[in-house]
Amino acid sequence: MSSKVLRVTAALTVTACLAALTACTTTGAATSNTAASSAPLKIGMVVPLTGGLAALGQGSKDAAELMVAQLNAAGGVNGQDIELTIVDDKTDVTEGVKQFNQLAADPSYSAMLGSSYTQAATAEGATAESAKIPMIALSPVSAFVDGSNPYAFTGPATPDVYAKALVDYWKSEDITTVAIGFSADLFGQDGSDATKKYAEEAGIEVVLDESHDVFATDFTPLVTKVVAAKPEAFALWSAGPPAVIITAQLEGKGIPIYGTGAIASSLFIGPAGTAAEGVLAATTASMATTSLPAGDYRDQVVALNDAWMTAHQGDPAPEFAYGGAAAVQLLAEAARKAGSTDRESLRNALASLEVVTVAGEYSFADDRHMGLTEENLAIMTVENGAWVPTQYSLDLFAAAK
Repeated sequence: MSSKVLRVTAALTVTACLAALTACTTTGAATSNTAASSAPLKIGMVVPLTGGLAALGQGSKDAAELMVAQLNAAGGVNGQDIELTIVDDKTDVTEGVKQFNQLAADPSYSAMLGSSYTQAATAEGATAESAKIPMIALSPVSAFVDGSNPYAFTGPATPDVYAKALVDYWKSEDITTVAIGFSADLFGQDGSDATKKYAEEAGIEVVLDESHDVFATDFTPLVTKVVAAKPEAFALWSAGPPAVIITAQLEGKGIPIYGTGAIASSLFIGPAGTAAEGVLAATTASMATTSLPAGDYRDQVVALNDAWMTAHQGDPAPEFAYGGAAAVQLLAEAARKAGSTDRESLRNALASLEVVTVAGEYSFADDRHMGLTEENLAIMTVENGAWVPTQYSLDLFAAAK
């Protein structure tokens, strides 16, 4: 966690930020463009509300709605309310592209939030470019990172960033062998490739690299190979039910499991039960909530988590909730900076936006459309049925003060 994230110069007062649950703390000079927009900030959101990744999409949806409500209660953006339209992509690429196309074709929409399903969000990028509408993917789309698609940005940390964080932790633990299990999709393949790259650089041997079907329900062949490989760590690049099932099938095998933000939720812990105890994951540091150092960033995180828990029977906010809320913050801050909700103005503002959100710090540029960096992550573990920061991350937080 960089000191830049934890000690920021507020462009908004902390009181105002907390009242709006935005705390969009812009680094550097405050923008001078305060011209009121002539139209509301209308955002289309295409996420999986049914199908295998419904939990991810529902969490992003609920948090985005919460952030929109809070922003509107505080006066909206440039004197106008934010309007959010949400549709279900059914965890299906074709359906996602169809729904995205329909919303993007409506000129009243200023921006889009792409799917929590990486395959779908990646495919939606082509429409964002052709329709010249800025989009923020709610999944870690590696293809958007370099800015070659000028209209597509990725919100969460990419597999490359997660993998680097995991390998750095393994080095601190003197781990020398690792097995990789990954879903046969873009997220899983990118995760596997990045893990192998950073493991090789660190001198860590990859003793197994095995894919699995995204929507399978039994993973005995994978589990058998993992156990036979006897790794000191097992990197699980999977989400949704497969991650739960694999974890349950590995229970009692003596193989430490390491995941990503894709499993950072009570919706993983609940069905995995006792098998979830001791699982570790690289997640947004926001998951550490009150363990974060005091400051504006923690204030944002605690405020969102408190509001989330109130609305969700005491369950803490999952990683994908912070991503959904942050995506709305990013678009709102871009509209403030541009003084407009025009698509091209929003895109230009996003491409130079430096802001601290509830999910961490973003610093976009024309050739850097990526979301969070490793400094915005933490290594969390499941302890007594809850995600808590490891001592490794607590030490990093302390060093960043």
